Amino acid sequence: MESPNLDKTLEIFENTEKFTNLIYQEIKPFLQGNILEIGSGIGSYSKKIAKDFPQNQILLSEIDPKYIQTLKALFKTKPNINRIKLDLNSEKDFQMLSNQFDSAFALNVLEHVEDDLSALHNVYSVLKKNGTFILLVPCHKFLFNTLDQAVGHYRRYTKKDLIEKIHKTDFKIEKIFHTNVPGIIGWYITGNILKKHSLNKKAMKLFDQLVPFFQILEKHIFRKKIGLSMIVILKKQ
Repeated sequence: MESPNLDKTLEIFENTEKFTNLIYQEIKPFLQGNILEIGSGIGSYSKKIAKDFPQNQILLSEIDPKYIQTLKALFKTKPNINRIKLDLNSEKDFQMLSNQFDSAFALNVLEHVEDDLSALHNVYSVLKKNGTFILLVPCHKFLFNTLDQAVGHYRRYTKKDLIEKIHKTDFKIEKIFHTNVPGIIGWYITGNILKKHSLNKKAMKLFDQLVPFFQILEKHIFRKKIGLSMIVILKKQ
């Protein structure tokens, strides 16, 4: 996941407060108990859970050492928050965390992993019984373009493909829905047509200001049946 384009993308999203809040509000109701964040990056969502769950034990994880150092600096005064190097395809990394977490989440992470099925099995192993895994992934294969390649995506998902993959695990699907309808247009123009390798900072700032309007459209018109990404709520049985 080491990529200058990924670093730039994370920095851009760090400054899209309305958009990251929108995604966070979608996943927050499913977080409880001991929480594991997979792929914490530079802490955009970590800061939100740290604020809202000050009494919970929280483990932030990353495969990239430089991001781990960033997280250590951000949360050095938070005794309930720890950081760890975690490779989604390393069974060994997950063995030491077996059955420890009530909830885990991975936002825009699974598409960076070569063997996503083994990653799902590994996450399952660290959850307690009835534990919850919240997953956000990019969707629509026709949108796979230069932007995906630049940030190290192996794939984009269809709903059918993702469900079939989950059914190869012991997870139970509680809920699945789409989010970020307008993102489809921006992603297609930037990556499919213009063949750019990074998002435009000014365009993303404008997009962020329009998020409240887009949120109304998604809720009342599109009803979360279409979007640039999918959110899946999974349960360990």
